[in-house]
Amino acid sequence: MAFEDVMGAVMRWTTGAEALAALGAQLSLQQSGRGSPEVVAALRAVSEAAGLGDLGELDPQQRGMFIAIARLYLRQSVDLLENADAAPGWTYTDPTILEDWGRVSMMVPASVATAHPDLAHVDSFLDVGTGVGLLAIAAASVWPQASIVGVDVWEPSLECARANVAQANLDARITLRNQDVRAIDDVDAFDCVFVPTFFLSETVISECLAPLYRATRPGGWIVLGRLSPPPDPLAEAVGRLRTMRAGGTELDVKRGAGLLEGAGCRDVHVAAKDRPSPLDLLLGRKV
Repeated sequence: MAFEDVMGAVMRWTTGAEALAALGAQLSLQQSGRGSPEVVAALRAVSEAAGLGDLGELDPQQRGMFIAIARLYLRQSVDLLENADAAPGWTYTDPTILEDWGRVSMMVPASVATAHPDLAHVDSFLDVGTGVGLLAIAAASVWPQASIVGVDVWEPSLECARANVAQANLDARITLRNQDVRAIDDVDAFDCVFVPTFFLSETVISECLAPLYRATRPGGWIVLGRLSPPPDPLAEAVGRLRTMRAGGTELDVKRGAGLLEGAGCRDVHVAAKDRPSPLDLLLGRKV
């Protein structure tokens, strides 16, 4: 490979990285109302060059989510560069990475609630791999009457989750457990179980579905979250690397459906999307 060819690719990629940082910076300054006019104008020029138009139309929650995405992917990229020899698995301790994954995940409960008419009203919800608890907190808002259980085995995340749940005054509704999902022993307890496959190995997924099926109420749903296939080979390779480093798996629809059916689920299908989303939801109902 010629030096010039590598340099050309490097310069294209640095533009994308800096553009992502510029987007996050522009939205952050909109949130704070600070920043020099020259910098604000230059940041706006970057987003306009990308065809993004008026970012002022985004509401504060949307701006916060995009800031979290930009910061998360850039922080994880630095972690990859500095810890390239790390074995696959979830080992992040950077509070910013942990919290930003949580902020990005807050969109999940609203998507689950529209995935099937049964899920518009949920009384009990199990959040597998709850992380810092922000998905569970979002679920408490989407389903105001629901009790929520979040399980995880990564104590640095659970420590943040306890603080987040307490700050949200939701201790009475959200229970956090340091528990391996394969050790779930609840029976007929949850209307909906959410499983983020991109954080779990295929071995863990295949071993946890039987206990999760027992934990689901008859008529309830197990929802597997998987990332939509990227649109091009480079994005696909980068996504595969990211998922592998996090200890997750790229579970295709056919394999996921087979695992749900093998656990006893029926009516297995991919939920239709009512808006663009990088997340696919694969549903299976307990009979």
